[in-house]
This record gives sequence, structure tokens and C-alpha cells, in this order.
Amino acid sequence: MSEQDAIEPLRELFYAHYRFQYLSAGYRLGLFSVLAEQPGLTHPEIAARLGLQPQPARILLLGCTSAGLLRKDDDRYWNSPVAEPLAASPTEVPAAFVPWEQHVNYRPMAWFYESLKEGTNVGLRKEIPGDATTLYGRLALNPELETTFHNMMGSVSRRVAEDLVDRLDLSGYSHLLDVGGGTAVNATYLARRWPNLRVTIIDLPTVASAANEKIAAAGLAEQVTAVGLDVFRDEFPRGCDAVLFGHFLEIWSIERNRELIAKAARAVDPGAGAFVVTPGADDDGTGPDLAAALSAYFLTVASGEGMTYTGAEYEEWLLDAGFEPTGRLTVGNLGDIVITGVRK
Repeated sequence: MSEQDAIEPLRELFYAHYRFQYLSAGYRLGLFSVLAEQPGLTHPEIAARLGLQPQPARILLLGCTSAGLLRKDDDRYWNSPVAEPLAASPTEVPAAFVPWEQHVNYRPMAWFYESLKEGTNVGLRKEIPGDATTLYGRLALNPELETTFHNMMGSVSRRVAEDLVDRLDLSGYSHLLDVGGGTAVNATYLARRWPNLRVTIIDLPTVASAANEKIAAAGLAEQVTAVGLDVFRDEFPRGCDAVLFGHFLEIWSIERNRELIAKAARAVDPGAGAFVVTPGADDDGTGPDLAAALSAYFLTVASGEGMTYTGAEYEEWLLDAGFEPTGRLTVGNLGDIVITGVRK
């Protein structure tokens, strides 16, 4: 391998942050939407529609073309297949990821080194206003960031939930406990799919209140209810025969996750089901990229203690708490898995 060939992968990494800023700026200016509506515009036409002076527009088009976001033929520009989805709804993925990465993650992630050294979310403390120790606590003080977060997370949750209802067989259960169920995305999808299934969400009181409003608006108040409590301090309510952790355990430390799963085991009888929905990580700890990115985010920004854990770890924690692991399912198209188990 030549020296140039060896350096090229490093060059890709060196320039990654420039490429994202071209993507983000193009998205925020509406470049991809403009070209979706009127493909084949020229540089002056694009500059006029985006409200840019000629040279800044030229720089934007240079970067977006170099990054593979645009295609240029003669003096006209088109969206590439990579950029086409960015012209879709701003509240749906992948477009919802752009403001999320730009406004929530980009500046805090500059503190990744310090977060590794201190073992906590230094990026959150340095870049996002507020006193809460987690991102979720600070979002309430930042309405724009909170909207950005919920647009992204809601879109991801909907995609996973749409597939989850087809992949997960809950016909043998009557009452599901949804731990950290947020504003009822999973609960409402599962309730509609399994009309004889009752669902109880447990989350912080303010979140539970918002969830109950959404549940009532969906006409599911007789089937789904949200209860406000602190899952780390309070025992889980009894009477359910299945427990769901949906996109929740990856936020927290190994010690907290063991305790949460142990609480679930104490709350249910033998034969109860357990389901952990989480981003997938290779059991050998080598990837994928999404697991690495989310792990950096959980450490540096979100909680200061979580990461994307492997399926083998979840299975170990389930087994130690009294659940027999029974398999894994892939759900959605973003790299999520479901770890399943049954109470022994």
C-alpha cells in the first residue's frame, strides 16, 4: 500500500466535519427542497432562490457536490440519490437527524476527550444551558432543542414501532408494563395491534401527564394509561405479565440497568415476558458505526453514563435477574434489535 493510499482514510476523517456543515447548511437553506421542486437549476438561479450572494452560493455548491450531495452537469445542478430524502418532511428521518446533529450534538461532541477523561457528560455541561445532569432534564428549558429532540426521537420511535407490531407476538399476554415509555409511541402502536392488551406506561410525572393527553386524543384511554413515578427510586407496579424497555436502557450505566431489570423481575410472575428494544451492537465490540456514534452521544451529552450495549450483555443481565433469554429480533431499518426473555 502506498503512503497516499494509507493517508486517504485519515483524510476522510479530517474532512468529515466540513462535509456535515455543507449538508447542514444546504438543508437549513432549503437547497435540497429547491432542487427537488426544480431540478437542473444553475448557480445564479440557486443563489437567487436561497438568498445568497454569488460567491457564498458557489462555495455551498462546491462543497455539496464534492460531498456527493449534488450532481452537476454542465452548469446545472441536481440532488444526488443521497440528498433526495433530505427534501422530505423535516419531522421524519433522515431529515430530522440534521437539526438534531447540528443543534444538539455538534458543539457538545467537541468535549468528547474531556468526557472520556472525566467519565461524565462534560459536553452537556459546557454547551447546553441548565442545571440538570442529563440532556433530558435540560430540554425543558430549551423549547427549540426540545422540539428538535422530539421530532428526531418520535420519528425513530414510529419507524421502530411500525415494524415492532409486526415482529413481536404479544397475543399470549394481557397486560404490558412499558418502562420509560415516554409519550406513548410504542404503547399506542401495540395497543392498536393487540386490542385485548392493556398497557401501563411508567415514566416521570410530567412525561406521564403528556402521555395521557396523547393517549386520550388517540381514543385509547381505556386500554393505555401512564403512571408517574421515578423508575430508579420506586418499585414497579405489579399485575403485568410482560415488561417492555423501549430505547431506555442504553441511556444508563450497567449498574442502573441491572437494577431496572431486577425491579422488572420482582414485579412479574413466572412466565411473564421481557422485551428490550435497543440499538444493536456487535457482540465482539467492533461496531457498527451507529453503536459507536450513540455511545459517544450518551457519554458526552445525554446522560454521562450510558452506551450502546451488546445483545450478549442484555441477555446476561436478564438471566441474572431471573429471566431466561429466548432470542433476538431485528426491527426497523435503523439498526435496532429486540432482546426477548421469559420470567423463570
